[in-house]
Amino acid sequence: MKEQTRRVNKTMNGKRILCSLMLSLLLILLAGCGADTLSDFLFPQLSATPTIETPPILTPTPEPTVVPAASPTVAPTPSPTETPSASPTPIPFPPRPEDFADYPGTIIAYLNDSQGDVDGLREGLKNWGALRNVADLLRADVDDDGKGELLLVIVEGDYGINLSGDVLVIDIEAPEYSLAYRATGELFILDPTLLQVNDINGDGYTELAFTSTSCGAHTCSTTVYILASGTGAYGDLTDGGIEMTYADVRFSDWDGDDVPELIMYGGIIGSVGAGPQRERTEVYRWDGLTYTLLETIYDPSNYLYFKVLDANQALLEGEYEIAAALYREAIENPNLEVWMDESERDEMTAFARYRLSLTYLLLGEIDEATLAREELLTQQPDNIYSQVVTVLWDAYSVDGDLRAACEAVQSFAATHPETADVLADYGYANPTFTPEEVCPIALF
Repeated sequence: MKEQTRRVNKTMNGKRILCSLMLSLLLILLAGCGADTLSDFLFPQLSATPTIETPPILTPTPEPTVVPAASPTVAPTPSPTETPSASPTPIPFPPRPEDFADYPGTIIAYLNDSQGDVDGLREGLKNWGALRNVADLLRADVDDDGKGELLLVIVEGDYGINLSGDVLVIDIEAPEYSLAYRATGELFILDPTLLQVNDINGDGYTELAFTSTSCGAHTCSTTVYILASGTGAYGDLTDGGIEMTYADVRFSDWDGDDVPELIMYGGIIGSVGAGPQRERTEVYRWDGLTYTLLETIYDPSNYLYFKVLDANQALLEGEYEIAAALYREAIENPNLEVWMDESERDEMTAFARYRLSLTYLLLGEIDEATLAREELLTQQPDNIYSQVVTVLWDAYSVDGDLRAACEAVQSFAATHPETADVLADYGYANPTFTPEEVCPIALF
């Protein structure tokens, strides 16, 4: 019995030892994990952190969106895909014709074949040497039909003088291009230049203005043409052209009537045979039918010859006071230049004294007229104009008829042609002078 009891106690002691060892081992392992873990393990109810729940945020519920019912989708019927054709090949520009007269026809044919390839036309004409400026090919309503035409200014070559030229207006109406106007059909055009394309004269229609310039051995001459097509045909408004040598040409409202005038400045001829010269301004005004000369203004000149010419012009225009002052200056101003030699001064002075006496008679200033006559008779008694002034006064003294006196002078001059020589030989650029002009009847 004691043996059995001893075995039981022995067994219990063994179990206690084993449990004690296992507990020790467990404590050692938990200690390595930290105090919190051990506490949590031993006292789970005390170590747990209470969870605080956050109340939910209430978001307003959006109004439901009403989506309309979709229409039933009908799948498109597939169509066969066409293979894109290649870009049309540009029509090559034709070679330059040998004859300039064939240029317009070749241009029209190209436009029709290319269906109006203006870019190709421009490039082709440049290669021909026929198009010198960008503005020489443009679109403008030249004939006032509400449709733009092609306006071309072309030349035979791109350099040199006296180049054959032309101005073309090409209609662009279906079914094909056609030539509406060609300047060389009626005119002879060299080296043309476009001036303006608009209503120049204020008549409500478009005018086309251009120039033609030709050059000789010494001098270049410019002719202005102004055309209008308001009546359906291209009509010339310059009566065959208005010409001037070495001209600067412009349009400007000269007289303040809100209608531009054609103004040309120049007039010099590059030749000794032309005589003494001075530049001038010519003003041409639209009179409702054509452009006519309104006024000529000469530049100042120090030549004695031009002083006498200006006095003559003033006398013919009835500006007697101005004429008298100019004749007096021609007589008394020694600084006025002669063109050839000093004999010219003696001739001009005698003529001016005679004309001064005539001018004072027209003014009714008898004393001044008498003084001018006496100066001529006493200072230049051998000059032919001493005889002329004597004829004038002898006829006038009969009954004071100045017209009859002038007719007597004309009769004398007709039998003494040397009276006209004083102003007759000053070069081809200057006006002629005849015996009838020694005492012009137009004064009366």
